[in-house]
Amino acid sequence: MASSPCEYCGHEVPLSWSHCPHCARPGLFPNVRAAQAPAEQEALERRYQAALRDASSRGAEADIEKFEAAAASSKAVMARPLRELDRLAASDKELFSTFYKLLGAEVRLPHGNQWDLLRRIADEALFPGYKEEIRFAALSLDGAGLSSYGDCSFVLRDDMIAHRASVFEENSTVFMKRHAYEPPAGHRIGWGDRGKLCVAKLAARIGPGTPETQFPGILLRTGATSGDDDFVEVHIWGPMSLRTAERILVATSLKKALQKAIRNRLRGLHVTLETIS
Repeated sequence: MASSPCEYCGHEVPLSWSHCPHCARPGLFPNVRAAQAPAEQEALERRYQAALRDASSRGAEADIEKFEAAAASSKAVMARPLRELDRLAASDKELFSTFYKLLGAEVRLPHGNQWDLLRRIADEALFPGYKEEIRFAALSLDGAGLSSYGDCSFVLRDDMIAHRASVFEENSTVFMKRHAYEPPAGHRIGWGDRGKLCVAKLAARIGPGTPETQFPGILLRTGATSGDDDFVEVHIWGPMSLRTAERILVATSLKKALQKAIRNRLRGLHVTLETIS
């Protein structure tokens, strides 16, 4: 099993552990440690510098700078069905769950399709020994999430996730399958450097004079199916309640009476509800 030395006692800590098994001191979360591995950072830096050189040759350097600044302030957004919002808004003791925890609790049946199998293989390869603890989100500039996952967008608070979040190039199941479950380095990074990853991935789509109003659609685009979605994925270790969110976006088509009831419940959790067309 892969490991790295504890910053306190120096003994090896398995990458799947969030604390040292020798001195019990807490350390970086496993996904964050994996993203901050020197090989990952060096490979991403090479991609980033190549993207900047290309942008300069196209006369788009200033536009890329604006895009990177925007991406560096992007939010992690989870899209969920309305029924999930209704459940979570009942109490801050209600938690977001994961695919694996729902199956283990026998409150959800697997779909039994190819995606279930591919997801299990990809997650075990990317999060060895801790896949059950990872929650998934997407980077967004306007608060809107991927509608293929639900019509409610939960915009997460930076101060609640920054220390335990890592950022990945795209849909990890699709990416891992394409790379035969042996991903090349340079496609994941810690939360604070998400702007750099976004530039490495998306700089080629930005030309001289690209208006900033197009940046949200460049960063996140919902496809015809979830497999066609184009986005930068966020991996968050550990539990979350609605207190992890700062606001929630729902469609204006939601009945006003239901909006009012949910908004009243959210007020006690200091979370705002916004409607979008």
